[in-house]
Amino acid sequence: MIGTITAFLIAYWFYKSAEATGRNPLSSAGLGFLAYLIPCIAWTLAVTPGLRDAVEHNPGTLSGLFVNYAYILVGAGCAAGVKFLHFRQAKP
Repeated sequence: MIGTITAFLIAYWFYKSAEATGRNPLSSAGLGFLAYLIPCIAWTLAVTPGLRDAVEHNPGTLSGLFVNYAYILVGAGCAAGVKFLHFRQAKP
């Protein structure tokens, strides 16, 4: 649920940035959504199973919370990087 809300907030962030810079808002929102979603899915499939296995051997730590929500941080970080690259101004 939190991941879905984050995905829509990132898409809205890209949409508003596109409106402010004169780019196509809909394609920019789609780019933001995918820039968040693809790393989230990759992290969930590749990294999370190993982390969950490690947490099962050491329960009761804060690492369990990290394992459950790390994909959000990874996706948001990737989306912020893509936004920086997509909306940077060309040097004259």
